[in-house]
Amino acid sequence: MVKIMKTMNNQTPTDENQLSLYKNFPSTHYLSNQNNVLHTIAWCSFWRRNLHLFVRDYLKLSLYPYQQIAIYKMGISNFICMIASRNDAKSFIIALYACCRCILYPGTLFVIGSATKGQSKLMVSAKIQDELMQWSKPLSAEIEKVSTSMNDTYVKFRNTSKIIVYTANDNARGNRSHASCREEFRQIDKKIEDSVISPFQTVRNRPYMRKNIGNKLYGDISILQENPVDIYISSSWIDDGNWMWGIVDQAFNGMLKNDGSVLLTFDESITLKHHLKTMKQMKREKKKQDPVTWKTEFLNLKVKDSLSSYFTYKMLMDRQVSKHVFYPKNILDFKSSRRNKYAIPKQDNEVRVISNDIAFVAGQKNDNSVYSCIRAIPENITYETNNGSVEIKQGYRRQYPYIESNQLGDTTKQAIRIRQLYEDFESDFIVIDTRNGGLQVLYTLEKVLYDEERGIEYSPLCCMNNEDYAKVCIDPGAKKCIYAINATQTLNSDIAISFRKNLVENKIDFLVNFNIAKEEILQNNKEYIEEVDVEKQVEFERPFLETQAMISECAELQYEKMPQTGVIKIQEKGKNRKDRYTSCSYGSYFIDQLELDMLGSSSDYDYSVLIN
Repeated sequence: MVKIMKTMNNQTPTDENQLSLYKNFPSTHYLSNQNNVLHTIAWCSFWRRNLHLFVRDYLKLSLYPYQQIAIYKMGISNFICMIASRNDAKSFIIALYACCRCILYPGTLFVIGSATKGQSKLMVSAKIQDELMQWSKPLSAEIEKVSTSMNDTYVKFRNTSKIIVYTANDNARGNRSHASCREEFRQIDKKIEDSVISPFQTVRNRPYMRKNIGNKLYGDISILQENPVDIYISSSWIDDGNWMWGIVDQAFNGMLKNDGSVLLTFDESITLKHHLKTMKQMKREKKKQDPVTWKTEFLNLKVKDSLSSYFTYKMLMDRQVSKHVFYPKNILDFKSSRRNKYAIPKQDNEVRVISNDIAFVAGQKNDNSVYSCIRAIPENITYETNNGSVEIKQGYRRQYPYIESNQLGDTTKQAIRIRQLYEDFESDFIVIDTRNGGLQVLYTLEKVLYDEERGIEYSPLCCMNNEDYAKVCIDPGAKKCIYAINATQTLNSDIAISFRKNLVENKIDFLVNFNIAKEEILQNNKEYIEEVDVEKQVEFERPFLETQAMISECAELQYEKMPQTGVIKIQEKGKNRKDRYTSCSYGSYFIDQLELDMLGSSSDYDYSVLIN
């Protein structure tokens, strides 16, 4: 170590100010000794260049080899990009790096931003306060104060450094930073990155940088000049044009050129090797995840649309905007006659649909029955004219607050489940694909059904668009609300084209992705948080997971345009499914028919043509 100190002193020789710095301290102070001052300067330089050793020797923390490498590379870089799978402790690494940076570079302003309030707050509350400060007494001694209030989250160090948490939006303007971390940066709007976050960055100019050495300023010495540090961390994502991939490429190319950039990536093998997760846990996770979420969140893969995909990931994920989740009644609430706290009040003239794709064989791995609850919400635009206001009907916005899949097989059980959803969702119509077992379920719905689980009887419902199917219902007073779809190749083409059109025109709202749901919806659900049964907790997660699975199905579908007819043929790739796509798209197609009735019967509709 003595040799290392001498070498470092030779590389960065001390000047007269440094040699006489000990004179500024009282005789009883540790730094009143010249050697102690020089050793402190040398150690500071050494640890700045070797953060992993600072963690080991000063903070007294043990790291896994991959964490040591990551911390070391981050310590010598100023453009850092980390793409890591779930449970690879990327937040822990960033929190530790932030603390090291703040200790070794006094007066550092280290900001951590994310797209949502709670996300980056956890870096302070869960990682720094609850973990690092408990494990490292030296780190705790360096910290003067920690605040974890939602609107003012920070860590204040005794050397005037500070870690500040903020939400990445327009309200963050005016912040300043010497090191800036964007957590889950793929979720941050690129406009906010360019106009708000990047302008934060300033140079950490300490007072000594303005002092003279002879006729020169310290600030003129290149080896002492610092650059602000930019950090981008995220799990992987779809390559759908998201700006994150430009950052990844920039970090990778910069690393090859040795320009102070580093790209760090970790997948599930790290999680398993260091027992952050067990193989049993990973297998359980895989079972409940859709293929794309598994590839991006756990395998850390970059997923890209196929050239023959009819629906793109971006097209679908851009419509994950709804936070209105619906849950059917559970059996306890039903028998206790309790109202459904998760019911969504109906808007004026709103229409509700249960759209179904039926699987006839119980337990078939590649065949699910899927029931989609769809809200058709009328939208209007009001124009002011000389004769007053004119309201123009725009059709329906389709919201998908609940999707359920099962492998019941038995037609009576499926019909009863559809009736349960029909009642709980306050539905107006049922849409059924009558291929395979669908027709048998339709016929069962046209009979009196007894629900043993709930202990009630359901009166028959009748088919509304097929006389042959309607004849099976012998109750003349049965409500005509079942819409049967006998899909031909041409009709399937029309349904696919229409579904894509509604997506592109932003007339479809899916539930938000699972990560947002966990932070903004599920964490505010008392039943979910207090539930000790993991299986029951999953039931609260299910609508979001089913939505993710539906999006994966749609994006993986392949299309082919038939040369003679121009018909679009949609089909699965390999062993993939399309039952969720069928359920959702058929329901949307039925709402198309309602729109034709709405707009065709509207005297205002002709007026809208004149305006357009």
